[in-house]
Amino acid sequence: MVARSQLMWLGLDRFAIHRRIRAGVLHPLHAGRVLTTSLGPLTKRSRYLAAVLASGPGAALSHRSAADLWALRPTDGRIEVTVGRGRHTVPGLAVHRTRMLEPQDFTVLDGIPITSVARTLLDLSAVVRPSDLPSAIDRAERHGLFDLNAVVDVLNRAKGKRGARALRHAIAAYTPSTQKSELERSFKRLLEEHANLPRPLFNALVDGESGTHELDAFWPLHRLAVQLDGFEFHRTRRDRERDAASDADLELAGYRVLRLTWGDVTTNPGRTIRRLRLALG
Repeated sequence: MVARSQLMWLGLDRFAIHRRIRAGVLHPLHAGRVLTTSLGPLTKRSRYLAAVLASGPGAALSHRSAADLWALRPTDGRIEVTVGRGRHTVPGLAVHRTRMLEPQDFTVLDGIPITSVARTLLDLSAVVRPSDLPSAIDRAERHGLFDLNAVVDVLNRAKGKRGARALRHAIAAYTPSTQKSELERSFKRLLEEHANLPRPLFNALVDGESGTHELDAFWPLHRLAVQLDGFEFHRTRRDRERDAASDADLELAGYRVLRLTWGDVTTNPGRTIRRLRLALG
């Protein structure tokens, strides 16, 4: 797959390109803006790459098509690309023009120029129903792609861009403080329903080998600590590294640490109680 402009940059003039097309060596796509050596049907990724190449230098797969390639949601229409202002249109493609062209908003996936996950979520927010956003965010987190800091950064630069309000609302619906408080209440209710379990201390400060840590629940006699993790996508890589270091420091001081998620407490409470009983002997 190659753009006609790339072939000309390499030294082939339009006559040389035409001869190769007539000989069946190259096959034109998008009115000849892109050429391929393949005779078979194009894969979806090939179609995405052809669309980006046809849209000119600096173009990137975006919106629903980018969300599909990132595996955030399936595509449901024409291939969508984002270009700078003033770029030509390409028949059969949905071309979005923008002045928001910061380098951090663009990357390459499977050899295809594409908007970053954070920028894809912003663009997606402008073309899908607000109710569709939480599932896309959840998929980004489950695939290890979600970075809250990057989303906040792209929203700060959006400056009234369409979709920014919807994305802000989707993120605000899962604010860490609100969700963590709800998770803590759910965990306390779960323990109250099982009176045979010893009562822990909540929000206890405990010294590890080299530092002091605040624990969501702590059983001193059993040297057991429980940390409650809210929605995973609020935890950046740095958060995870800090949590792992905290757990390791507590373990070196002789404590056992269990980390429980929202699903552990609300979806699988029976399994969580069994884990606690085993840990508490």
